[in-house]
Amino acid sequence: MQVRDSLNVEVTRKQFLQYMASALLMLFGLDNLISLLTGNAHVIHHISDRTNSMSEGFGARKFGE
Repeated sequence: MQVRDSLNVEVTRKQFLQYMASALLMLFGLDNLISLLTGNAHVIHHISDRTNSMSEGFGARKFGE
């Protein structure tokens, strides 16, 4: 019953926003939240060996290269 009692406690708007902000930080992490808000997504580029894909013909290269 402790959870139900703690959910029935009245909070101010400021306290509610602080709880929501801390919950978002715990959920997404600070770095991910900043990159989401600024639009800078972390992109990992994979470097492939192009010597195997230099031959001509169908299926010579991976999709997107």
